[in-house]
Amino acid sequence: MVLFRWALGLPFAALVTTGLFFLMAQLIKEKGGDYPPPKPALKLQITPEKKLSDPNEIKPPRETIPEKMPPTEYQFPERTGPVQTPTPRPGPAEIEPLPPGGKAVSSPVIRIPPPYPENCRSRGAEGVVIVEFDVTPEGNVVNAQVVDSANRCFNRSVLKAVSGWKYPPAAGGGMRYGLMERFNFRLEG
Repeated sequence: MVLFRWALGLPFAALVTTGLFFLMAQLIKEKGGDYPPPKPALKLQITPEKKLSDPNEIKPPRETIPEKMPPTEYQFPERTGPVQTPTPRPGPAEIEPLPPGGKAVSSPVIRIPPPYPENCRSRGAEGVVIVEFDVTPEGNVVNAQVVDSANRCFNRSVLKAVSGWKYPPAAGGGMRYGLMERFNFRLEG
């Protein structure tokens, strides 16, 4: 059976291949004269780069960036013996008056105190967090950032709470920048 396929298939495949070859050669000869003339070669000219400004000319910044408050150093007493976890229930953070340098603005219409984070309570962490933020003309809090924090575990809770505050719209219709609030986290009991 295999011999029969080779005996008939091989001459037939050679005949078809030869026919296709001559057909393609004929098509190439007929279409050869229809090509457009070649375009002239492009002439490229490379020029040296022009300097837009003098590199020695340095423009001063438009506004100065205020220096950050120096970090607060905390001293913790050394513990001896087993660590006892306090069991009192935490209350919401107390919001204290503005620190020196904070700008006074009418108090917010919506002011939700930050909750005491569970991970801070379980460790017995206490401390103060100072937040700086801006208020839009519509009264929304934007650009909230922690300026000083006794413990980083309070930061997320404070930023989330402050971002939800709502102030009355500005009388002049402008932004209010650099507002500060101080939050004191203490375990009750």
